[in-house]
Amino acid sequence: MYEIADKARSWAEIDLSALKHNFEYASKRIGRKVICVLKADAYGHGAVECGLYLQKCGAYMFAVAALTEAVAMRKSGITIPIMILGYTSPEYAEILSDFDIEQAIVDEEHAIAMNKAAAKLNKKVKVHIALDTGMSRIGIYAQKNHTAAADAAERIYRMSNLDVVGMFTHFAAADEPDQAEYTMFQYRNFSIVYNRLIERGIRIKNCHVSNSAAILNSPIHFDSIRLGISLYGMYPDSKPVKDGPLKPVMSLKARVTQTRTLPQGATISYGRTFTTRRTTHTAVISAGYADGFSRRLSNKATVTINGKRYPQIGRICMDVCMADVTDGYDEPGGVRAGDEVTIIGDGGMSAEEAAQIVGTINYELTCLITNRVKRIYVNG
Repeated sequence: MYEIADKARSWAEIDLSALKHNFEYASKRIGRKVICVLKADAYGHGAVECGLYLQKCGAYMFAVAALTEAVAMRKSGITIPIMILGYTSPEYAEILSDFDIEQAIVDEEHAIAMNKAAAKLNKKVKVHIALDTGMSRIGIYAQKNHTAAADAAERIYRMSNLDVVGMFTHFAAADEPDQAEYTMFQYRNFSIVYNRLIERGIRIKNCHVSNSAAILNSPIHFDSIRLGISLYGMYPDSKPVKDGPLKPVMSLKARVTQTRTLPQGATISYGRTFTTRRTTHTAVISAGYADGFSRRLSNKATVTINGKRYPQIGRICMDVCMADVTDGYDEPGGVRAGDEVTIIGDGGMSAEEAAQIVGTINYELTCLITNRVKRIYVNG
């Protein structure tokens, strides 16, 4: 039987001890139950594997974005509560009920349709009422006229085939200190609706507002907290943090497949965007943008080989990229074919550093790491 080694070409190392550290940091810092957000395949880290591990670590609940994600996790052996943060059509009420999946209710119309679908099946669906306190995305409008929002929430709460187990909102700018007043505006909106319901004898058992940014920056929390990007050791504002409390979980790695010696004046890769200024030793590396090494990093990134950083040169190709490894090439420890290359993490560029270069957010970069990149779980 033929086998291909996990580290033959490119791979992503997922450090489970770092994942546990970040989970426990948030849990101890806030003192609330932790909802671990595993949507988008755990931001590229592997939802099933991370979920099974976090379940052992004491996670209270998981949150995903889609029904397919939730069902896959249930089938993998995850038994703790799972919530879908986004819209699911009422036609899937039976799946929600049978797999014991908790569904966000995006407005009263959605609730009416979900209740009707569940009643036809003689089943109940567990739901969380979403409040729009200032994100203007989903939820019962609660940016003003809080009595009307509470009225709608009460009507949903009393629907016979919905089991309202939660209520939540999402902060739009908790990662931006200069918008702290707006975060408090959202928090007050949620609190007013929450208190109106309390006055009517309705206490929804799991109310949650705090995302990663609020967990790190704000003292405003309800029954549980939603730990998203910071669970993976990345910061919500996507800015590099020196000696911060979080530990990066993912490292993207590859191999040097070939070294070459090029004369002065040689141009490298598509578009000839890099020209050598001297005799140059280059390394061809087995990772490109189809692996998740963004083409936007071309001629701006670094790679780390044998503990030393080297500039990436020329346009990043679909399957490979090149680096200038001239410095130290002729010395012991110089770069050779077969050497391990770190592209992001583990002594290389951080996700924040790479994100700053291309003008995006750190977790877009981890989400872009494709399925052909094997996830290898270490320190678990």
